[in-house]
Amino acid sequence: MGRGQAFRARTSGIRAVGPPAALAALGSAATAAAAHVAAPLFHGGPWAWLGDTTFVVDVGAALGVLGIPTGLRAERVRRSGIAEVDEMSGGEFEGRLENLFGDLGFVVTRTGASGDFGADLVCERDGERVVVQAKRYEGSVGIEAVQQVVGATRYYDAGRALVVTNSACTPAATALAHVHDVELVERDALVRLLAAHPLAEGGATAAALLGREVAAGATLAGFAAVRLFGLAWWILRAACRAPFVLRRARR
Repeated sequence: MGRGQAFRARTSGIRAVGPPAALAALGSAATAAAAHVAAPLFHGGPWAWLGDTTFVVDVGAALGVLGIPTGLRAERVRRSGIAEVDEMSGGEFEGRLENLFGDLGFVVTRTGASGDFGADLVCERDGERVVVQAKRYEGSVGIEAVQQVVGATRYYDAGRALVVTNSACTPAATALAHVHDVELVERDALVRLLAAHPLAEGGATAAALLGREVAAGATLAGFAAVRLFGLAWWILRAACRAPFVLRRARR
């Protein structure tokens, strides 16, 4: 199963987050940054409380971006088009996987509905041959799929065998796949792959998609920078106050 990971997590960095999560992150980061910058200017006097308020702002900022992981997952699911996959016929699913493996650099051959000898796709790249059994199911995939692709491995003289499904495999199928070194790409792994290699999104250009991802990455990077700045500020503040605290303790 270890080699199958090459197919599973080929996302290229942080995926675009939804607008609400991005705005929340930007707002909280900007607020925290403003508080950190202003606090030293008003140290002492009636504005001394502002320095302590930065701690509250930091906590609020952290809470404000807690929705980002959920936003990332939702965006990944949306980009994958898994809802459309769930409505596809078996042939349409094979066509989507043909496109996917083509994006992964394989030369893909569809074997056809009859006479496939247990493989729906035969993929070749750099001298490596991979046979794929595609299962667009509503229920769980059983051992028959694994048995079929094991036979296809021998017939097509392939070095690797995959069962790819929008569903999940039964425990028996998982056990049999482990014995025969068949790689199972189940729903979660398929969503990651499809999200990393989406079809055209409503005519959006590659530049537009890249811009969205860069903006999302910049948002998260900005928040991380603010948090690091806040940590450094609190360490410095503690270091500056330590001598005064020690003097008071000695009195």
